[in-house]
Amino acid sequence: MQFIEQLRGRVKDILDKGAGGSGGGERESVVVTRARHRKHITNAVEALARFEEMAEYGEGGVDMAAEELRLAASEIGRVVGRVDVEDVLDSLFNDFCVGK
Repeated sequence: MQFIEQLRGRVKDILDKGAGGSGGGERESVVVTRARHRKHITNAVEALARFEEMAEYGEGGVDMAAEELRLAASEIGRVVGRVDVEDVLDSLFNDFCVGK
């Protein structure tokens, strides 16, 4: 669980103030400029926290913990441009009133 904790901490740093990394002595700065990206990243951090809690205390079972990881990956995918079939169908039915 140490990896999840480190990942969650790193993402929170990016959201709070930008991240300063030391990649080969260079300073790297990341700033989230879009509210939509911030929302998805925040949702991913929250899903990772829920996963970590479930894994640590054994609550909810493996399937529920896996669902939290899937949700975190989906939220990150929305920021980096990965879209799954369900997103496309939701957009078609919600935005374009297809099938009504």
